[in-house]
Amino acid sequence: MMRTEQGNLVSTTQSDLPPFVLSRPRDLSEAVALLAELPRPVVLHAGGTDLFAKFREGLRPASLVTLSGIRELRATRVTETHIELGAGLTHRAALADAAVGTIPGLVAAWRQIATVRIRHLGTLGGNLMARHTRYELSILMTALGAEARLLGPGGERVLPVARLWDADLTETPLLATIRIPREGAPVLDYERSQRPRFTQALCRRGTGGDESWKLVMGSEYLRPWATDFGPADSAAAVLERLPQDFHDVAVGRAHLQRAGAVFLRRQQDRMGEPA
Repeated sequence: MMRTEQGNLVSTTQSDLPPFVLSRPRDLSEAVALLAELPRPVVLHAGGTDLFAKFREGLRPASLVTLSGIRELRATRVTETHIELGAGLTHRAALADAAVGTIPGLVAAWRQIATVRIRHLGTLGGNLMARHTRYELSILMTALGAEARLLGPGGERVLPVARLWDADLTETPLLATIRIPREGAPVLDYERSQRPRFTQALCRRGTGGDESWKLVMGSEYLRPWATDFGPADSAAAVLERLPQDFHDVAVGRAHLQRAGAVFLRRQQDRMGEPA
């Protein structure tokens, strides 16, 4: 939006953008070097599904760095300890990726996200770095205990995905990879039938009475809330931990507690464990 001489607010478009520097790095090292040299503010572009909306909202970059030519950002691999996913992995590519498929339930959960257009263009990194509550990969990655590897003029930084929401990313704005720990052979279930009121992801690690669980609840309007629990905890007791301020105009905390507990029991049943 911008204000006219008469004091009225009018919507801006990409046609109103002043000139900016456009860069197309070929690899991560070149991208990091550019981030240290280019005029700020610098905007990173991958799938670009949000970019023009941000221009209309008033974003005015001095420099734009498009990351689509960096093959490293689309790479995935499985190590003994982690599954590593490049931040440039699109939703569509993730559904057919062997590394993503090593976690039972992750492909099924990811398949439910986004429209056809977004699935072809939108990326893992773009979804997380937008830090929009209506985007769902933060819910899934938090449940899986994923870490974000960030790069920039400030060097390299590794953060839990759950901490991206409040992190100052000024000096490390480039999300390179997401790392998901393989310890305990994680299994994921995603309950999305109540969206936009809430969705919740459940991750189980271990089996046979030795398992540990992580539940993550989010909504279109609320940042994800996460809690860890063990096999002795009842679904109702787990949802009693929901923070007092976890509610919005669409749904109250008491409803989220009751419905969340019902869906948690269903999720555990689907995963083959006693509720």
